[in-house]
Amino acid sequence: MTAERLSRDDFNRPTLHVARGLVGSYLVRNIKGRRMSAMIAETEAYKGPRDAASHAFGGRRTARVEPLYRDGGTVYVYLVYGMHWLLNFSTAGAGNPEGVLIRAIMVEEKGTSRFIVGPGLVTRYLQIDKRHDGIDATTSNQLWLENRDERVRGIKRGPRVGVDYAGAYWAARPWRFWIEAR
Repeated sequence: MTAERLSRDDFNRPTLHVARGLVGSYLVRNIKGRRMSAMIAETEAYKGPRDAASHAFGGRRTARVEPLYRDGGTVYVYLVYGMHWLLNFSTAGAGNPEGVLIRAIMVEEKGTSRFIVGPGLVTRYLQIDKRHDGIDATTSNQLWLENRDERVRGIKRGPRVGVDYAGAYWAARPWRFWIEAR
């Protein structure tokens, strides 16, 4: 199996294309010399200042959201409910605070596939937290993404999850992409 690391160009594309394209890619995590990897099974897109569900809605620019304003492939990790770290990657190029949230992964353990569903569970499994916020996944030796010559079929598309606070229009945007559990 050939693995090709995702490059800056893979992230500096329209956010919806990146969100769909990441499904089937692999998150790779190097933890003290031990390599873990997991296939991305679900993503969710956030379209920056015009998206009421985005942390950058209305052009908000704080220290917390600064990684979204960086070049594509920058890691954006934030804490929700005081207990769950969520992993995102910036997209659409520097100055465009758009990004993709990783919502679910599929891991191989002892010859069987297992889905880990929920962005907080993803980061817990891969041991990702605030220390990873702002790193460049296109050059990092701690966290990166790979394409592995695997064809993923049957990618579904639908509304985002947990963004009702943004209003019915934004909650209904079909900006979530996933593969069904096998």
